Amino acid sequence: MIGAMLRVMTLSLIRDRGALAMAFMLPPTIFVIFAAIFSGATGDEMRLQVALAIAQPSALTDRLETALRTEPSLRIMEQTFTSEAEAIASVDSGEADVGLILAAELGDTASAPVLILVDPAKLLAGAILSGQVQRLIGLQLPDLALSRTAPEIASIVGGFTPEQSARLDAVIAELGDPEREVAQTPNLVETRMTGPERASGATVTYYAGAVAILFLLFSAMQSSATLIEERNSGVVDRVAIGPAGTDVVVLGKFLFLAVQGIVQVVLIFVVAALVYRVDILPHLPLWLLTTIAAALAASGLGLAVAAICTSKQQAHTIATFIVLVCSAIGGSMVPRFMMPPWLQDIGWFTPNAWTIEAYHGVLWRGEGLEHILPDLAWLVTVASVALLIALLVSRLRLRL
Repeated sequence: MIGAMLRVMTLSLIRDRGALAMAFMLPPTIFVIFAAIFSGATGDEMRLQVALAIAQPSALTDRLETALRTEPSLRIMEQTFTSEAEAIASVDSGEADVGLILAAELGDTASAPVLILVDPAKLLAGAILSGQVQRLIGLQLPDLALSRTAPEIASIVGGFTPEQSARLDAVIAELGDPEREVAQTPNLVETRMTGPERASGATVTYYAGAVAILFLLFSAMQSSATLIEERNSGVVDRVAIGPAGTDVVVLGKFLFLAVQGIVQVVLIFVVAALVYRVDILPHLPLWLLTTIAAALAASGLGLAVAAICTSKQQAHTIATFIVLVCSAIGGSMVPRFMMPPWLQDIGWFTPNAWTIEAYHGVLWRGEGLEHILPDLAWLVTVASVALLIALLVSRLRLRL
């Protein structure tokens, strides 16, 4: 009996070509995506988008700018800003991952000559850029690096005469005293956070939207599978006798899935507001528009998959494939700034990227309708096209 059961299940899988393909295509595809993400996050493929600002160019700033623009692990924006405010605006709007401000006098030891502006949602970007800048200065501008350390070395060593050597030994011994306060030259790089002062963290706000669209897709895909059951059991055929045909079934499910998705997102953000103090009420109208658009897009995609698939097993496998791939490259699992540029570009073809950007823009950056309108328009377009596919395929199946 065990062998017979094994044979039955094997034949069932082989005959379902769609489920067979997805069952063996999904694991390597997901592996390739995550390998690309995490290998890029630890190598030169990450390539942060950097907004560079130089208030007063000088010979040193020109040399450093040249080194930065030729560095393969960085993408310096083509325009060089002339003020700190312009760089901050670029980072706050999401146009740049991180900002870099160069002082006019890089050799001035009274202050840090390099300022890095970090979006609180992209703290890792600031740490990576800081390390890259210091590495480039050490390699390409050794005179600048030496000028920062020479005053401190001179104050400690003073020379290499016998008397001064004794002084060096005394200072070295004194440095071992934890009670001693040493006057140090300011660090080469200073990091400063940008963005509004909020009770909630930018990362929490980001992942509230990321998790919302992830579960919208999962829920819509799973619930849409009832369309296959009703089609196979003959329910759709009986309903199709009416004047509206199969459209009433698809449209009814579409509305149900959209309402269900909105309720799910409301619950997620209620927890975010109560536990993590995410500010929703001041932005309620735009938050609601984003939620509705995201729920419509997820519902349409779920119904399109259910209409195309011929079995629940096939629909389950394909739905899992779509949700995992969209979530991986769209930013629900890993922030998109950590991905290679080519993968970031592909991510714009997923509803996840547009939903996350809309939520983050509304709740963290405080953007208005004109800023998130492209995000909403793309989500509504996806919902409309997917719903149209579901309607047409359902009508075609009825005729067959």
